[in-house]
Amino acid sequence: MPRKQSEADHQLELYKLITEKQRIQEKLEMMERQIQQLKNRLTFVTEQIETTEQSIQNLRTANPPSLSLAKKPDSPKTVAHSSNDSSNFQAFYLEY
Repeated sequence: MPRKQSEADHQLELYKLITEKQRIQEKLEMMERQIQQLKNRLTFVTEQIETTEQSIQNLRTANPPSLSLAKKPDSPKTVAHSSNDSSNFQAFYLEY
C-alpha cells in the first residue's frame, strides 16, 4: 500500500523542481554566452579570411608570378621501393 502523501513530501518535490529549473536556466544562460562567443569568433575569423584573401589578390596583381620563379628544379617527388619478401611495401617520399 503506497504511503500517504504529506505536505512535507510536496514541499520536497517543489524544492527539487525549483532546483532543477534554476540549474537548467543557468546552463541555458551559459550556452547562450558560449553561442555569442562563437559567433564573435566566427565573425573575426571571417574578417581575417577576407583580409588575407585581399592581400593575396593585391600581391598577385602587384607581382604576377613568372614561370621561371614558379618552376622548381626537377627532383624526384615520389620514390617507390619494393622487396621480394612476402610483405610488399612501398615507401613514398614527398617534398613540400
